Amino acid sequence: MRYRLKPLLSALVLGAVFALAAPAARADDALDRGVGSEWSSLDPHVNFDAAAGWIQMDAYEGLVSFASDGTIIPGAAESWEASEDGRIYTFHLRDGLKWSNGDPLVAQDYVNGALRTLNPATASEKGYYFYSVLQIKGAKELAEGTTADTAGFGITAPDARTVVVEMLEPAPHILDIMGAFAMSPLHSPSFEANGAGVFIDPTKLVSNGAYVIKEIVPQSHVYLEANPNYWDAANVGVKKVKYHVTEDVSTELKRYQAGEIDITYDIPLNQIEALKAEIPAEVHISPSTEVVYYSFNLTDEALSNIDLRRALSLAIDRETLEAKIVKGEAIPVLGYAGGFDPTYPGPVIAEASMTQAEREALAKELYAKAGFGPDNPLKVNIVTTVAEDSTKRAQGVALMWKKVLGVEAVVESQERKAWLDTFYAGTWDVFADNLVGDFAGAETFLAYMRPSAEAGYNWQSDAFEAAMNKAAALPDKPSRNAALAEAERILLDDYIFAPMAILPVRHLVKPNVKGYSDSPAGYNNSQLMSLE
Repeated sequence: MRYRLKPLLSALVLGAVFALAAPAARADDALDRGVGSEWSSLDPHVNFDAAAGWIQMDAYEGLVSFASDGTIIPGAAESWEASEDGRIYTFHLRDGLKWSNGDPLVAQDYVNGALRTLNPATASEKGYYFYSVLQIKGAKELAEGTTADTAGFGITAPDARTVVVEMLEPAPHILDIMGAFAMSPLHSPSFEANGAGVFIDPTKLVSNGAYVIKEIVPQSHVYLEANPNYWDAANVGVKKVKYHVTEDVSTELKRYQAGEIDITYDIPLNQIEALKAEIPAEVHISPSTEVVYYSFNLTDEALSNIDLRRALSLAIDRETLEAKIVKGEAIPVLGYAGGFDPTYPGPVIAEASMTQAEREALAKELYAKAGFGPDNPLKVNIVTTVAEDSTKRAQGVALMWKKVLGVEAVVESQERKAWLDTFYAGTWDVFADNLVGDFAGAETFLAYMRPSAEAGYNWQSDAFEAAMNKAAALPDKPSRNAALAEAERILLDDYIFAPMAILPVRHLVKPNVKGYSDSPAGYNNSQLMSLE
């Protein structure tokens, strides 16, 4: 599950301390969850935002699902098996599956969902799942529009209860992609009658998950109720769920203390220690699969110079930035795809063995070599989200660049949708970027950097592509990881971004919410929780 931000507009005055209220009575009988800024899309075949994905994981179910700790469990498919060479997976749907309106749910609905994701007209941001993260037969040709013939597509439905996925190369992580909202089925009758608008009209929307969306109020909330036609409806622990837009992290905390929110989207950074002392059992801070990196716009004349990009990266004191400026318990990193899977340590930038003082000295040399100095300072903008930690991180970087190099950097904090639009418009110099891995493995991160997956970086490397193709052809994990490390080394050596940190998951969870577990990829389906 890939997403580009955790945006929260903080109105906190640094150093302010909230009085911690006594536990409040429940405001309603729904599970109330903070979702940060307004969802970017509620279309399951388009959405690429993890927070909106929480809503869609409640409303739609893939072939597999996830336990509260992220473990893969059966979803719409009750069982599956792989071919001996690992290239073909056959999924067997449960008997009697239904859509929320009572229509039978059949295997072809999953095929149709994948085809819609890959259709260029859909303009989905996650079609690359099917031809980069996985290499499904015929997927790339469909996504690129070189063919509209679906006969050669590797996801098929030989009968009403069987979905077959045929890949060009084996992918040991396929089950991580067959769940969540990446593999949502399509209810063709409602879509054909209403188009994409059906996904934002609760009166017409038809879904297959544990819940049905009943109300959508922009800039306010999405309200869901248990789906009586869900195959496991009897075991859905929470019957009502409301996702609240909580852009202001301080206001979200107040609503949590007032009993209006059961699970927050985030925790105010300057309140973490006080909350740990007062309500330690309710503070959930744990490792995640989210990496933060600062991308450089390679179409900019100045930033097309690798010496300048190296200088900017080396001038950032990541340890000081995270420990003394942001203070959000993130882990500073000098690599990109490592730090998640213990079997894949991953490479780091070439200067990682240097002290920070040595890196800064080299940064000054490279900055001058690129043609910049006191009489000709580099002027850039850093486009970030309005998230408290993201804004503080960008401000810290701007100060470091000014102090070490004399760079004049302006921080531009934007709301989620505007921030995404800015990325694709290319009107940025430095982009405060992030990626949430769909699983704790290097491939989910590195696959995104292929130009066929994300052209917005304007980066092409034949050597990187060759290393990724080499990795995809290797069935055993050690060999695969070695090839992935080779690919990451090529990526890091080009300095198209500055690696920054691995972020934690930060939530407050009411003690009466049962069944919640810390999940690195954020898989906390509401149906697995209950309220006391």
